[in-house]
Amino acid sequence: MVGLVASALVIELVPTPNDTYPAMFILLGVVLVILQTRPRRNVTTRGNVEGIPLDEVPFVPALLMITPLQCLIVITVASLAGSIVLRRQWLKAAFNLGSLLLSGAVGITVVRLLHVSPQQRPGITEVAVGMVAAIALTTVSALTVRGIASYHSGSAYLPMVRELSGRVVPWTGAVTLGGVAALCVGVYPLSAVLLIGVVMFFYRAYAASVTEQLGRLHAERLQQAIVSLRTHTDPSEVREDLVAAAKELLGAELADIVPEGEADTARSTSAPLLDGQRLRVDKRLGVEQWDANDRDTLLTLAGVAGDVMRAADLIARLRTITNSQSEGVIALDMRTCITFANPAAVRMLGCTSDAEVLGERIRDKLTLRNRRLPIDFTSMVEGQLVAHDADATLGPPDGDNLDIAYSITPLRAEGEHVGAVLVLRDVTERRAFQDELTRRALHDELTGLPNRRLLLERLDHALTRSSSTGLHHGLLFLDLDRFKLVNDSYGHIVGDKLLVQVAGRLRAGLSPVHSVARMSGDEFIVLIEDAPDMEAVTTIAETLLQVMKEPFIVDGQRIFMSASIGVGLTQDNQGRDVVLAGIDAAAYAAKASGRNCYCVSTDASVDETRARLDLEVSLRHGLDENELELHYQPIVTSDVGTVVGVEALVRWRSPQRGILWPQQFVPIAEETGLIVPMGRWVLEDACRTLRAWTLDHPDRPPLRVSVNLSALQFAQHKLAEDVAETLTATGLPASQLCLEITETVLMSDTIGTVTTLNALHDLGVAVAIDDFGTGYSSLSYLKRFAIDVVKLDRTFIEGLVTDEVDMAIAGAVIKLTEALHMTTVAEGVETDSQRQVLVQLGCPFIQGYLTSRPLPAADFLDFWASTYPEAPVPPVTLLPDPDQRRAS
Repeated sequence: MVGLVASALVIELVPTPNDTYPAMFILLGVVLVILQTRPRRNVTTRGNVEGIPLDEVPFVPALLMITPLQCLIVITVASLAGSIVLRRQWLKAAFNLGSLLLSGAVGITVVRLLHVSPQQRPGITEVAVGMVAAIALTTVSALTVRGIASYHSGSAYLPMVRELSGRVVPWTGAVTLGGVAALCVGVYPLSAVLLIGVVMFFYRAYAASVTEQLGRLHAERLQQAIVSLRTHTDPSEVREDLVAAAKELLGAELADIVPEGEADTARSTSAPLLDGQRLRVDKRLGVEQWDANDRDTLLTLAGVAGDVMRAADLIARLRTITNSQSEGVIALDMRTCITFANPAAVRMLGCTSDAEVLGERIRDKLTLRNRRLPIDFTSMVEGQLVAHDADATLGPPDGDNLDIAYSITPLRAEGEHVGAVLVLRDVTERRAFQDELTRRALHDELTGLPNRRLLLERLDHALTRSSSTGLHHGLLFLDLDRFKLVNDSYGHIVGDKLLVQVAGRLRAGLSPVHSVARMSGDEFIVLIEDAPDMEAVTTIAETLLQVMKEPFIVDGQRIFMSASIGVGLTQDNQGRDVVLAGIDAAAYAAKASGRNCYCVSTDASVDETRARLDLEVSLRHGLDENELELHYQPIVTSDVGTVVGVEALVRWRSPQRGILWPQQFVPIAEETGLIVPMGRWVLEDACRTLRAWTLDHPDRPPLRVSVNLSALQFAQHKLAEDVAETLTATGLPASQLCLEITETVLMSDTIGTVTTLNALHDLGVAVAIDDFGTGYSSLSYLKRFAIDVVKLDRTFIEGLVTDEVDMAIAGAVIKLTEALHMTTVAEGVETDSQRQVLVQLGCPFIQGYLTSRPLPAADFLDFWASTYPEAPVPPVTLLPDPDQRRAS
């Protein structure tokens, strides 16, 4: 540029043939100053500031009619005046000045190279040269401006250069008008006044045309920017597009989103965007002042962008929610094409991205079936059907399936039906959990066999079929023998393991078509559907008995287990409860027949079971209504028959059944647990009665009452406390009470037995072994346990006179108890010969029909009075010296 300016100055020193027009220098200077200081002529387009192209009009006369130095002076003055008026920065002012001087030097150089000198009246040739020089000046200026803009913004230079092709026609028109002006002014100087008017007219007309064109272009670009903004759903993309659109539309170097409270600078302007944010543009290209149109554009852009950003933020939040959901969410249009699918839905469809499913028909991507029938989404969408948590299966009929719960609701936009929203939830785990709950509800947790509920459902179904087919079904009720003994001996853990092995053997011994269920505890039921006859059912019962014969190995223990089986065959129009009652009664009969066998259900067995149930009900009622009473059998000395004690024996005086003996109701009481409250009543009533007798007859030696304890009573861990409370409540001294237990009770739990016996002795209560010799205890137990009285069983007394073995056994027991400082009472003595032998053997006390049957309390008092001697006799005690017993 410096070289070109220097060349123009050198050309200035060259003498010219004609003098220039002095007034032209002033006129052109004024015109250029006016053009440079009118910013309204500038219009921004595509990031660049475009001037209304009439600057070339004064350049043609300036290059032809004033000297190069004057031309450069005019350019310099005009540029500086424009920078001052427009308050440009010094760097930009220097750039504009340099650009104009460079382009002016180029124009001067072109004129001089074509041998044209400044003159007052240029001809056609000179005017043509001036027009060429003016076009060169304008071209150089445009290229320079675009080069600096490309360097400053980093944009490509060539696309900017290509935009100059659209300026050729305007440039040509302007330089043509400038050439005409040079010819007219040269011929007639005052025509300059008219020419200024003509130029101003064309300037206004052209400016209006260009402004209208650029305004339309600006509106189109604003509309495109708005459309572009509305296509984004990502907030970050909206912000990036917004900043770029603001810079382009407003011709700003900078655009950004700033906080609401940050103030604008002198070179910036802003518009509200969102709550707490504003859209700001800064450093306007070209004219540095923002006008009303700029602010309107910014307000429009910011308003639309604010709405888009709010929607984008909402969509982003919704996308975050849907993306984090485990449920698959799919949006469908009216043609059932997929318009949205969250990641969970994409995975359910077996795809990797939503691009694989968007726009596709759902039937091409999804196979959803309900009970093997494909679901018709087209009809559901068209019919605006609604479904909530409907069961379905996702996947092909012959492939891997996924359990699905689906919901579908119509999708509406602005009140119109536009599609549907489908929500898919994987319920495989839930359904598996439900299946497991169902299995557990219908199966025994320990053995895995069907439980009572499932067995009853199958039995009901089988009986329903019988009404239409006429077929019958077999039933087996298995009750394990002596299973309680296993639990008591080895513990419940071993017992549970044994039940598992029993269940396995039963399954193995049955056909797969038969059902075996665990009813409760150690009871099992086998259902044999469509059994031909009773013989087929009993054959299966025999098979199961054989299966049970082999020993079970549980934790290294060999355990033999058998079963008592009740066998039944359903009859026409027979109810479920009747069938079950029949086989239950048959199993009870099998157990009563010696166990390890089967019995067939009969009406008699059912009647017997019902009778037992009725007996239980009546016994419970009898306990509540005080229908029990005690009879007392005397215990006397074997030699002279002095009464030393009584045994309290319970009787049941039933209004319906009359008087029942213990063997008629005690077994059912022990089976049902009623023996515990019954035994508590017997103990309390016996103690209260004996206390009353003692107080009523102070002249007689106090008697001792013997009360039988059942196994369930003795197993109560608070037995000693209950006995102590009874003695306190009745006032009976502990020395007058003797509790009788059997040998079986004595050996059931040796550690617990010792503890209980010691606790009773601490109270002062005596303990007797009843029916000694008939159980499983050894003689060593007599020494080990704290026993006071041994009651010799009646089976040894019956053959005492005629059988030497019975006599020897009885004598041995008597001598053993005497050695252990115990007392012997012989039970069941019915003849005087038996009494005499017992006296010879040294047995001190007897009890039996020889002396008296069990008597009601009033009758016993009469018996006692009749046998009491008139002369006083020394008291006889039923028990030996306790100090001697403890020493032994």
